[in-house]
Amino acid sequence: MGCRPSASCFACKARKVKCDLRKPSCNRCTSLGRACPGYADPWAVVHRQQNASAAHQVQVRVAKRLKERGAFDPTSSILEVDEEGTSPDSVEEEEIQRRLRTVPKAFSVDSELVSLNHFYSNYASGGEVALFNLFPGMKSSAASSPVLQEALKATALASSSLQMCQAGLMTQARQHYGKAIGKIGSALKDNSTAQDDSVVVALLTLGLFEAIVPDTSPRKITSHCRGSLALLRYRAEQGVATSLDKGLLAFVVHLGMLEIFIGQEGRSPVLVGLKQAAWAKGGMVEPLLVRAIDYKHMVQHVLSLADIERASVGHVTQIFQTGIDIIRDLEAAANYRISSPGPRNKPGPDGAVDEDLNSFNHLLGRKSDASDAIAKGLYLTIRLHLIEYILSLSIALGEPTREELKTLVNLPHGLTAMEQVCEQIRIVFGFDGRDSACTIQGVGFNAWCMFWPMIAVLKSAFADKDTKTWIMDKCMAVSQASGFGMAMYQQGWFETDGAKD
Repeated sequence: MGCRPSASCFACKARKVKCDLRKPSCNRCTSLGRACPGYADPWAVVHRQQNASAAHQVQVRVAKRLKERGAFDPTSSILEVDEEGTSPDSVEEEEIQRRLRTVPKAFSVDSELVSLNHFYSNYASGGEVALFNLFPGMKSSAASSPVLQEALKATALASSSLQMCQAGLMTQARQHYGKAIGKIGSALKDNSTAQDDSVVVALLTLGLFEAIVPDTSPRKITSHCRGSLALLRYRAEQGVATSLDKGLLAFVVHLGMLEIFIGQEGRSPVLVGLKQAAWAKGGMVEPLLVRAIDYKHMVQHVLSLADIERASVGHVTQIFQTGIDIIRDLEAAANYRISSPGPRNKPGPDGAVDEDLNSFNHLLGRKSDASDAIAKGLYLTIRLHLIEYILSLSIALGEPTREELKTLVNLPHGLTAMEQVCEQIRIVFGFDGRDSACTIQGVGFNAWCMFWPMIAVLKSAFADKDTKTWIMDKCMAVSQASGFGMAMYQQGWFETDGAKD
């Protein structure tokens, strides 16, 4: 290992005789009347020896590691010559070659299957929201229903594409989306297939696709929701509606609420169609949330008046008081599990208690810490909106009167209300050192549920620069992890001012 390389000419080296190293031709060759073949390149000689030495050292290290891991018989030593006279180098070489032969060969992965499995675990692991809860159970249905199969593949591939930054998956997703649209159109032409559960589930799944990969306007997702509503109505009129329909209706109503409070236009064509829908039994907006929606419209109407400054003091004071009453009830709904008994679980005329009264439109059961944390965040978000509406009206009216001030003194502080929403975001996702309440639910499910509170904070008039930076950073992190959310914001879906929506 430590021998110095020979510098003799090629002829002397071959005859193994001493060379006088004279250049360009050695005297030994010349005195014998032979032409000296010359010398090897010193650089090549030195580095060839170094390469051989390095290779030997690597082999020894590899063999040592293999021995430590139990790859060799501990009773024998690889540094000793075995009974057959095999050298240590050959033993090491054979073991290295054997290891190389056992390295697994590359194999292909079904991107659709991987994306679907990831999508199910990402969105359906919580078992809370009806639509998401359906996905794992409908694997067999998807196999027999081309409509649902294409819709699920499109949405799952789109989600995986954003999560893993794989543009090729998005191309596949759009191809399946086009196929799903075509198959839904064909299914709706036949009354028997139009009543199938898979068709309405596929329509709502494509609505989720549009939320993951939004257009420049929310029209497509709205059209999917309208189509789903038409199907739900048809199923109810045909007498084929089941508990599935109630759960899907809650999903649609939630999207309508989102449109009203943080959408571009501040109104929801989806909820307008549900207002007088007698067929939607038990699927309408929760009474408290109806009051919040009506209050927003009331404030918008007053703000639109040309002579708003001339509004009567009594009328304005009553508007303020109405809003504060709703804000108190929203806080009670948010905290109802903390209080005992629940402040809004009051018996009805028949003495029965509506257990779903605080479940945010029957969306969440609030039977776990996770669903309770999410529902609380949603109620507190609407509470934040109403505080902003009252303050925007107060600013528009100018200096408040004594009577108005007496009422406004009971208005919760806006910064505190916003921080309460931020705290629920931390609790749900486990941000800033908090223990996450949602350890079973997938990040996609949490992102879908908490997207509204996060955007509400981002748009809030109470959020300073640091708060906006904080929430934007969290939004981007959640969007990257789940493939859901920020694309809609970046497309400009929520450009209106939060206090004037």
